[in-house]
Amino acid sequence: MKKKFILACLVGVLAAPAVQAQMQIVLWQDLNNYSYGDAGEFNAVPNTALLSVNPTLAGYTSSTANLTAGPVSFQTFCVETGEYFTPGDTYDVVVNNETIPDDQFPIGNPITMGTAWLYSQFAAGTLGGYDYAEGSGRITTAGNLQQAIWYLQGDVTGLVNGGADGTVFYIAAQTALGANINNAANGAYGVVCLNLRDGNNQDQLMVVPEPGVLSFGLLLLPLGVNKVRTLFRKQTT
Repeated sequence: MKKKFILACLVGVLAAPAVQAQMQIVLWQDLNNYSYGDAGEFNAVPNTALLSVNPTLAGYTSSTANLTAGPVSFQTFCVETGEYFTPGDTYDVVVNNETIPDDQFPIGNPITMGTAWLYSQFAAGTLGGYDYAEGSGRITTAGNLQQAIWYLQGDVTGLVNGGADGTVFYIAAQTALGANINNAANGAYGVVCLNLRDGNNQDQLMVVPEPGVLSFGLLLLPLGVNKVRTLFRKQTT
């Protein structure tokens, strides 16, 4: 009986899930090569735990991944306006299909199909009309794509804001998706949210290898219910 009890305890220990390290990210901007002011693009440097979600950054091309020397990184856009992050700071993040506006947990806004399609095309280097050559052309198109994303997420009321005009990218998404453009993406095209855990809840976009990889069951297991909806934020100068 004693041996059976010891064996049962050992099996229980071995079966217990390992504690997952906290996923983190550092975000950077480069106003000379790809960033449109406080809007995208941003360069995202994930830690090992976050990189494990997409170990080879599948879905990104050389134009949208590893643009900085050193750590593996990828290019991203913010999802919400009026929420900021400090370039170079490290933020805890959680992966989700929704944004969290202004600390209104558990109220979230889903990533739309239009946003998911546009970002997946950008990440793959195949977004028509996007200038992937670093410099002024890339900065301009980054601003245009950011405006289209904000519009699709309902964070702005128009496709034009000063020098940024997201009309072309919005029309491309509309042509590709039709009436589905504003539907919840739920991981379509492998695009997910990264919520920054800093009280402001800015969200950034990331591609995972397959749409079904990040189910809520997988997220809940290592992170707990209260962390499922928290992710990344946008940057300030």
